[in-house]
Amino acid sequence: MNRLRTVVFSLAALLAPTLGFADAADDAALVNGKVQIAAENGDKGYRLTKNADYSTIRDKMMKRQALEEFAKFLSPMKLPKTLYLMAEECAGGPGASPYYLYGDRLIVMCYQFMKEIEDQAADILQGESKNPKKFPMKVSHDGFIAAVFAGVVLHEAGHAMFDILGVPIFGREEDAADEMSTFVALQFKKQLADLVVASYADLWESFGDPPVGTPPSGGTAAPPLDKTVKATLNTVQCFEDPFCSFSDVHGTWQQRFYNTLCLTYGSDPQHYSFVESGGWLPKDRDCVAEYKQIYHAFATTVYPFIDQDLMKKVQARQWFQVNELK
Repeated sequence: MNRLRTVVFSLAALLAPTLGFADAADDAALVNGKVQIAAENGDKGYRLTKNADYSTIRDKMMKRQALEEFAKFLSPMKLPKTLYLMAEECAGGPGASPYYLYGDRLIVMCYQFMKEIEDQAADILQGESKNPKKFPMKVSHDGFIAAVFAGVVLHEAGHAMFDILGVPIFGREEDAADEMSTFVALQFKKQLADLVVASYADLWESFGDPPVGTPPSGGTAAPPLDKTVKATLNTVQCFEDPFCSFSDVHGTWQQRFYNTLCLTYGSDPQHYSFVESGGWLPKDRDCVAEYKQIYHAFATTVYPFIDQDLMKKVQARQWFQVNELK
């Protein structure tokens, strides 16, 4: 127990300043041969698009150096096998979502998802203005886009760490990846942690609204769906079966929303006191204990694979741009 306590305390000291505002570290040092961008034919890992609608997204990601930044952030990980990163126009149409490809050890960011997040940003801000009580934490347009990207890549990195490091998992892996993403985000300095968890929570809250055309519980047939809606939902079944959303490997949007709030509150009850005072969660849910459980799991399974010298360099680097923090 004493050894574990020492590990946890040292982990807290190591991670607390992450993504801070100290002088920029030497980027040349943030290189890990086991984290590679899967470049092909000079595309730098950003595959060419088939649909012109996504070429602008590709250009923005390349300009922002999204994959290069992610590789630098992962540089402290001591991986026994190489992890690859890539962005492309994924199969699955407009609703395609980022994923981790087992076997290939490849994290794929989908242009469609980034476009959806850009479109969602305007709706989020409008929703916050019309119904502020629905969204517990406020975001900005650019901040929402950058923070959701950060949250999603951390989620997929969770899958990668479970796979490459052989982390044992009780329960659904998607839930564990959500917890990993939120936990790591909460190790940022407060300004950045607030932005990431707020954007993540607002995303789940907005996705949690029932889609237009959903039949009532009586089972009345839903009206025909256009191709975009079908692609986004992946199945028409959920318009006919009110329990369909519970069958997925992911939790429901609402569950992910409340789980994010719970871990956020549990990490710092004083700073995030609005979660309790606002009545967002039931009083008998022990979010502090839930956070400590994730902390223990991370300290036991992932922390031993972190290069502390490289982590200090990561800590000294500013990751978000000024416009993203407004």
